[in-house]
Amino acid sequence: MRSVVGKIVAILALCVTGAFSAENLKTVLYLGGGERSPWFQLGALYAIEEYGVPVDSVVATSWGAWVASLWTRGVPLDDIQKMMLDSAIAPFVGHDLSAPESKAGYRQTDSYEFPISISGIPSIRKRFAVTVDSSFSFHSESKSLSPDSMQVVRALARLRFQESLYRQRSLAKIPFAVQSCESGKPVVIGGSTPEVVASLPLWKTKNASENPSGELCPYYALPIEDNAQELSIIVASDPLRAPVEGDERTRLIKQHAAEILASQPGIVVRAHTILDTSRSAWIQAGFSALEKQLAQFKVLNGRRMDYSVDRSAAKPWFRFEPSYDSISPEAQNAVKSYWDKSDTGMVAPENFALDLLQNPAYDSLNLDMQPSGNVSVEASVKPIVDFAVGGFGSNAIGPNAYAEASVHYIDHVEIELVMAGFWGEHSYGFRPRLNISKLWNRHWDLQFGYDYLKLVPLKGFNGNVHRSLRILSEERSDLTMNLLYTVDNHQRVSAEFIFGSRYYDLDTAYYGGREMKAYPVSPMLHYRYLNGTDDNWFANNGYALNVWGGFESIGFDDGIIDVVPIYWKLLADARYTISPVRFVTLNAAAAGAIERYHDEGHGYVSPKSFDKAPLDVAYRQHAAATPWSTEWYNPELSSHEYAMFRLNAGLHGNYLGAWIFGAYYHDFEDSPFAELDVDKFVLEPALRFAYKSVTVYAGLSRVVDYGTFSDLTHLSGYNYFIRVGNYEF
Repeated sequence: MRSVVGKIVAILALCVTGAFSAENLKTVLYLGGGERSPWFQLGALYAIEEYGVPVDSVVATSWGAWVASLWTRGVPLDDIQKMMLDSAIAPFVGHDLSAPESKAGYRQTDSYEFPISISGIPSIRKRFAVTVDSSFSFHSESKSLSPDSMQVVRALARLRFQESLYRQRSLAKIPFAVQSCESGKPVVIGGSTPEVVASLPLWKTKNASENPSGELCPYYALPIEDNAQELSIIVASDPLRAPVEGDERTRLIKQHAAEILASQPGIVVRAHTILDTSRSAWIQAGFSALEKQLAQFKVLNGRRMDYSVDRSAAKPWFRFEPSYDSISPEAQNAVKSYWDKSDTGMVAPENFALDLLQNPAYDSLNLDMQPSGNVSVEASVKPIVDFAVGGFGSNAIGPNAYAEASVHYIDHVEIELVMAGFWGEHSYGFRPRLNISKLWNRHWDLQFGYDYLKLVPLKGFNGNVHRSLRILSEERSDLTMNLLYTVDNHQRVSAEFIFGSRYYDLDTAYYGGREMKAYPVSPMLHYRYLNGTDDNWFANNGYALNVWGGFESIGFDDGIIDVVPIYWKLLADARYTISPVRFVTLNAAAAGAIERYHDEGHGYVSPKSFDKAPLDVAYRQHAAATPWSTEWYNPELSSHEYAMFRLNAGLHGNYLGAWIFGAYYHDFEDSPFAELDVDKFVLEPALRFAYKSVTVYAGLSRVVDYGTFSDLTHLSGYNYFIRVGNYEF
């Protein structure tokens, strides 16, 4: 084994004998991998350019291959550094992401996950992917409830590095090759972008599984054979006097690489020690390490290269064109709908990947960029089956057990079938739902629902309502249908239909023993503009506008069949939410509603009365003044015409929050069923615990008017409440 001194002596001897001239000596730069290696290599390259050290070709692997591919194509070092600092790339640069635990700030998916439903009714949920083999036998595989964020990270990391390389349209100005593995031995292959990306220690994908990471073999890029006409410049990022760190796999790789490096002829550019771990310190270390070796380059006989000429800035791709040829015809139409063509740059694939994997039926995702800028999208789908059991309730409707089975399936459209039901001491219900998404031009959704349920408020809760206004129980047999059109990421328009059949049990002292029957039919148009979280009460940021317009017709039977004439309805609700700091949320909202029908000779007037006060309350508009005010019919907040202004604020941490809701409500109708004046104030302080679907909301609520406004300071007049779960009836 010859040292670098021995090799230089041999070269000089060849020059003296005339068998070799210094002009024919070729310098080959070897760039390898390792923690912080791109930054160290960047410093070495700055020194090479500063002192004009000639580099005739580059051989690299792992992160060195990525840096070398950019540099040999003429990308300025300042531009490479800016690229490495870009928020889209910085978390990955220099890290071994193929290890079980990466240091890029991303945690691998837990092997165990407590199966609590992500949203909806509080429940324990199990999810399975179902497949059928060639013998028509069914197989199931347990799936995570959370969207696989690691899949998104893998797909986008690969795409980001591909994009950084494909930015450069020109050919390499300095010959460049990738050192890889074949049967466990290092080999030099071409320097194409796919070969560079395959050498990076990123998460393996199906396509990359056949190309081992450059971190495995080799760790450093080194000369494969000794060549007297080659002067090797080997850049090793690991300091000479530094402890070998990492897991057992990483330590073995580093130790083996160090042993091989010690026997290599050539000029080794390596820092003695680095105490400061900042990026700038590693760049400076790389610069200084090469600078200290300048005396070794005298053998080049004064050759100097000017790297300032013919440099080209790295310009990112403005727009990607997705290609879906690798996706099965059954899933292609649905997958296409997730790519928003108005998105540009890396925003487009990021939004696409995050939105797509929200649907559990998409089992895998891979993005592969082509030289043309097209992005080949690969996604597989599997039928997904969910089973959930849990419970919900409040001191208004009591506790209820809950069960659900659902299926997610994709066959040209996305199909979701949910069979859900609940059972309590007095209340029960069965609520199947069928949702068909990505119809026609992929903007349309169709939803069908059926509610067969009985709701019975607890006697203690209903005791606050005058007996003449009490609804002791309500049975529903309602068929609903919604046709939705998604305009863009923020806007949606829907046609909503309800064909109902309702039975009401009223106080016998006022209305006898007969059940009241009503048959509402209500087609409505609904426009929604949403920016931020879709949560009316506990969003952190954003704003929303909801407007409903349509009409309603109600037939009813109290022994004599009658009908309330068709009347028009218009409702609007707008909110704005801001969190000036992470744990503080402020919300302001305004809402209003009006109902009118045309009475011959009287113009447009309030809808006709049922002559049964509880039904008149039930079919008025119910103002959503606070979260608790929507729990059951409240005569004080029911009107054919109202306006309302809401404010709320919250202090909250990861799971627990303290909230206070307030509302001013004006009743333009002056409802005859309200005891308070037309101007009302609602105050609702509460505590909320929220972890996935498990939510508990508890506090106090009070409605007053101008005359009783001072009663807000009297706690004895408040109604306490507790509600478990987010649900709507």
